[in-house]
Amino acid sequence: MRFHVVGLPHTQTNAQHNSDVFTMKVLHFCQMMQSLGHEVYHYGVEGSDNNTQIMSQTEQVGFFGKRVPGQLYDIDWTGKAPYWSVFNKRAAAEINKRKQPGDIVCVISGSLNHLLAEAVEGGVLISEYGIGYNGCLSRKPSRYRIYESYAHMHKILGAEAGYDPNGYFYDAVIPNYLNPSEYPFNPSKGDYFLYVGRLIKRKGIHIAVETCKRLGVKLKIAGQGCLKVEGNRIYCTDGEVYEGDNLEYVGFASGDKKVNLYQNAIATFAPTLYTEPFGAIVIESQMTGTPVITTDWGAYPETVDHGKTGFRCHTLEQFMWAAQHAKDLDKKYIHEHAVATWSMERVKYMYQEYFQMLSSLWDAGWYTMNDDRKEMSWLNKY
Repeated sequence: MRFHVVGLPHTQTNAQHNSDVFTMKVLHFCQMMQSLGHEVYHYGVEGSDNNTQIMSQTEQVGFFGKRVPGQLYDIDWTGKAPYWSVFNKRAAAEINKRKQPGDIVCVISGSLNHLLAEAVEGGVLISEYGIGYNGCLSRKPSRYRIYESYAHMHKILGAEAGYDPNGYFYDAVIPNYLNPSEYPFNPSKGDYFLYVGRLIKRKGIHIAVETCKRLGVKLKIAGQGCLKVEGNRIYCTDGEVYEGDNLEYVGFASGDKKVNLYQNAIATFAPTLYTEPFGAIVIESQMTGTPVITTDWGAYPETVDHGKTGFRCHTLEQFMWAAQHAKDLDKKYIHEHAVATWSMERVKYMYQEYFQMLSSLWDAGWYTMNDDRKEMSWLNKY
């Protein structure tokens, strides 16, 4: 199969940007498809990784100017920034030069890729291959969706069609994925708990702070949204102030710094208040053998094996109990379960089956028979 994979306009697609979940998803997706023997064309900004076949570089897409490798740039998810139209038009033009009947165009920005999708349709299939966002491309016969969790798929179906929506046979759920070598297992833990994420209440940082304050234990906080730190006070951009001698703001964490924080934490807090589409930090933490403490909705019932890889909580008392007992969980099991569930080596076969299913649309479609099937099936194993 031939894939045209569209990157993001705010960062180079390379491992130096492993702080950006969507950018790493693009890079790892290209690597997985190539490892299966497929032809992959990547369309990204100047400086992207040549380990993917970059057939077209969109150079500087205006607005952000020259990218500095390893530096995190914010992305405009509203679609109002002018670089979106420039990026989409350039990428569409280059795809149209190379596309062949039956090719698959893969995008990861949903409705923000609307101009691109409109420009390249005709003889190709378009797949949103990692939907962890709210604004999907409009439904058309040549457009197909892969969600990161069943929770998010059902949320989007309900948002689009009301309380009693129908499903779609060519929609699927394939979870996020990691390269285990980037998140090494560490059986020995330190003396602190960890919060990684934006410093806003909707991500539940106040729950982590209150839990650790009442238990009198150390909490390291990493992420964007800190205005300043004065003494034992952390001032956040949403107006909240968190105070405590047990709190340590360690700044924005990416790369080895983030992995080291995971490896040595007793547990990682991810008490998101909204219905989390996936929540990559929970599988990053588990990959290192560190359990997670979360709320009990969104994707977490799919990504946290309660009582084995972490705890899903409802009340402050439950969060405190979880923190007190996280050290008793089997760290080796947590790591092995994460590798078996979310490693690239495993997830790539889910994509393989899905895209084979899509390719059958050029044949008899839903009625296409597969006489070589040996099991049922990779897509149903998550």
